[in-house]
Amino acid sequence: MHFPDNILTALKETIINVFWKKNDVRSLFQRCDVPAELISAQDWGGYKFHFVAPVLDALNGGPDGLGPLRRLLQEALEYKDGSHLLWLPDGKKHKREAERCLEHLRLLVKDYDAAMRTEREQREARQRQAQENRTKSAFNARLADIYQRFLAYHQNPNRQERGYALEEILYDTFLLFELNPQSAFRRKGEQIDGAFYHDGNHFLLEAKWTAKPSNLSDLRDLDGAVGSSLDNTLGLFVSLNGFTQESLDAYAQGNRPKLICMDGMDLTAVLSGQIDFSDLLKRKRDIAVQRRIIFASVNKIITGKF
Repeated sequence: MHFPDNILTALKETIINVFWKKNDVRSLFQRCDVPAELISAQDWGGYKFHFVAPVLDALNGGPDGLGPLRRLLQEALEYKDGSHLLWLPDGKKHKREAERCLEHLRLLVKDYDAAMRTEREQREARQRQAQENRTKSAFNARLADIYQRFLAYHQNPNRQERGYALEEILYDTFLLFELNPQSAFRRKGEQIDGAFYHDGNHFLLEAKWTAKPSNLSDLRDLDGAVGSSLDNTLGLFVSLNGFTQESLDAYAQGNRPKLICMDGMDLTAVLSGQIDFSDLLKRKRDIAVQRRIIFASVNKIITGKF
């Protein structure tokens, strides 16, 4: 079924009342590509209803009938009124009846189109939601895989291997969050553990997985690398065992801070899905700009203490 019963019935009545002569109806069918064999199969000597109804029913029930039905509907609704019927006996009455049929059909089509639009929008919304769910599921699965690797590396007693592992984990994390990461590279006199792009800024990465917290000398090394780069460059220092408070305080007393710091708790929160990495990085940067605090712990951020 192409058209619902109420629209099909209204279309039949409209054709019968708007196209007064039988020859006009035949011409209408021909113009609208109603199959010739269907037209010729009708008893054109009877009442109009006796050939209009079978033709429209056949079109509505056939696989190829939608096109002709739409053209019939379009041609019928091109009539704005029934003035062309005034020449008939009781022309005013026929005009009113034709206009009643046209108005009824227009209202039904308008409601039907609105319902179809709503149904289509709901279907598309369901499809988008399903796609988002699939994407989110794949994202979460990939994040969980990175997290499991991160936990497994904690068991590795080789510090150098853990350091390389941390670079790989961070690279894969940046890649997952679509931050256009770059692997470790060397510049003259400098070893850069990686780089990525976030929110209009280029970031150089320093990643340390050492037994002791990172100190002021470590911070200044990354600060120097950032300072020798272009103006829109910042640094992200990831030290799994954190930073000495003295180093954080001393660094903040110097020139304009160029670094943002993360520790193991920060990375764990990201990899376990507690907070989006981009959101965390943006919040840390805001705090550094507003309060000159280059290390704001994820626990304080999540609980609103910053």
